[in-house]
Amino acid sequence: MHSPTASPTASAATSPAAVTEADLRRLVHTFYARVRQDPLLAPLFESHVDDWDAHLETLVDFWLWLVLKKEGFDGSPMPKHARLPGLGWAHFERWLELFHCTTGELQVPALKDTVDAMARRMASTLWQNYQKHNPASAWLRDMPAGLSSYKRSPVFTPANLPAAFKAAHSIKAGTWGLLRVHSGALVFTLDAQPPRTLLLDAGEQLVVEPQVPHHVTFVAEGAFQIDFHR
Repeated sequence: MHSPTASPTASAATSPAAVTEADLRRLVHTFYARVRQDPLLAPLFESHVDDWDAHLETLVDFWLWLVLKKEGFDGSPMPKHARLPGLGWAHFERWLELFHCTTGELQVPALKDTVDAMARRMASTLWQNYQKHNPASAWLRDMPAGLSSYKRSPVFTPANLPAAFKAAHSIKAGTWGLLRVHSGALVFTLDAQPPRTLLLDAGEQLVVEPQVPHHVTFVAEGAFQIDFHR
């Protein structure tokens, strides 16, 4: 995620000149290798990036422009991010978490001091713009009127989660599910084209519509349960 509309400057304590092109190139490649393995972010990126080699070069150009003021980037990521379906702040939080983890592991203090603050401002700007263009939530949180609960699943944890739940599956016609997360965190993925992901934390719930392919992935120790309605 990137945005040329915001031009954050480095902190006063660190000069961007201390950061090299090689540092930024290594950051981009290491960070996005991690993103592509993340259960929340990977479906989003993989469904919108056709050529990763070209995309990585664009991202390198963006960070070179942002940090070192090097010419070569002419993209328009702000409207592209606004058109992505089903984004939530949790996606940006996870992006930032992985970004900060990567800058820490690279052990280049000048790089970390310079780009971490930029990334935080970037995520905030992108999210504000996304909300402006997508005011309505695409996720159904409450069961439609007229349905009654008739069955409740066992409590599922990482230890007993059926393999079928980890792959694309759906609830039968006429039956709705109310997924409740009791503890931990769970990524719910709609297996559509493009896929959409949602991070559910403890205490949150989500309505699962009939015959809609989806799968779930634990991202932390936890537990969830499903109430079935018809």
